[in-house]
Amino acid sequence: MTQSTIDPVENANPYIGARPTGTVIRIAVEDEDVGLVLDAKFDRLVVERSVDNIVFNEVTTPSDRPVLVRTQTGYVWTDRAGSPGYYYRTRYFSSMRNELTPPSPSIAGAGLAIRNILTVAELKSRYFFGVNLTDGAGHTYSDAAFQHFILQAIRWLERQIDVPILPTTFVERHDYYREDWTAFQYVQLDNYPVISVESFNVQYPSGQNVVVFPDEWLRIDKNVGVLQVVPTSGTLSDMLVGQGGSYLPAIYNGMHYLPGLYEVQYTAGFAPGLVPRDIIDVLGMFASLGPFNVFGDLIAGAGIATLSLSMDGLSQSIGTTSSATNSGYGSRIIQYLKQIDKQIPVIRKYYKRIGGMSVA
Repeated sequence: MTQSTIDPVENANPYIGARPTGTVIRIAVEDEDVGLVLDAKFDRLVVERSVDNIVFNEVTTPSDRPVLVRTQTGYVWTDRAGSPGYYYRTRYFSSMRNELTPPSPSIAGAGLAIRNILTVAELKSRYFFGVNLTDGAGHTYSDAAFQHFILQAIRWLERQIDVPILPTTFVERHDYYREDWTAFQYVQLDNYPVISVESFNVQYPSGQNVVVFPDEWLRIDKNVGVLQVVPTSGTLSDMLVGQGGSYLPAIYNGMHYLPGLYEVQYTAGFAPGLVPRDIIDVLGMFASLGPFNVFGDLIAGAGIATLSLSMDGLSQSIGTTSSATNSGYGSRIIQYLKQIDKQIPVIRKYYKRIGGMSVA
């Protein structure tokens, strides 16, 4: 029996702002021997999630477990309630025997989160060129430690520029204004760039969905987060809230304003492969600061500022900048900080401006 391997596709961290429904994680599963799996009477894929990498629970449901196809080796499942702190693994399921295969090796969400922005290998090659990434005993700095600093940099920069970088799903409530509705229900979303709109509903304060607008009616300016409704059949007057009490109960009929009438669920951030280079550069520099502090302290040994050796009348002295106020790579740290300080205002102004923001 073969077992699938998880290929991390994309992830996002929860973002402060509108109410996030969770992290968006797409897990790609690849298995060249899917035909053997089907021959063994296993016909569906199960995705499991854990907060401690010990106890796993299924996050797929019987209705959305991907169905295995003999000619299809790759499958994708999306978890919109994840976190970089979660762990994921997969199993195959037999509908005929109600049986599961042993699980695949688990993958940490932290690794998923950074794959499409800045990998550990890219961070090392671009920002640590010429740096010895080991301690005095030759032990390497773990990839998990580098991943921690990359995720820290992403969260820090999101707050600095007030723009979600990794894809995150939000739920927002917006007010009804008659003037906005006659302008094709103009809604300015709180977070952008927008990747997709999952749903746009008219919802009463009781939580009842009165109208769920069809996807084909939604028009979205993804760069600036402007959502509008353009019917593709019938006339716009047929859809006007408040005209003849179409969607509003009698007590609301004729009102020009109603708070929180609309609920929008959407995903904002930069799609995989579309994170701008200037953002990636700032993330790389900021993510390198923590490791540089560690490596600088280990140039001659932890906490050693000067190292002297003598033998048969010969002596050698090695001095580092390690001290209470400096680190071995202090000059590079200072240079990175200067670059970050210069770029942050420019990035914030460009990517958060209303009207004409570019995400290419």
